[in-house]
Amino acid sequence: MEIEIVRKSIRNFLNNKPRNTVEISSWLSQMNISLNLDLAKFLEADEFIVRIGEVRNSGVIDPSYSLSEWATMDWTDHHGRKSEIN
Repeated sequence: MEIEIVRKSIRNFLNNKPRNTVEISSWLSQMNISLNLDLAKFLEADEFIVRIGEVRNSGVIDPSYSLSEWATMDWTDHHGRKSEIN
């Protein structure tokens, strides 16, 4: 699938509410979209998506693994939230 189409699809997925990296990855799998790259770096490269926080000790993979929470710029503007991680 073309990268820009994937980016737009993820932005649409994030329009309603922020999601963490695992939720985004799971959703991509359900949509039969596979990215052969680091999802966090892929999201960071999108100028319309921001990391708005981290969940520490999530326990999803192991206690030291942290999950990032992602949102669109439109969502953060509308809800008055700013990126917590630069």
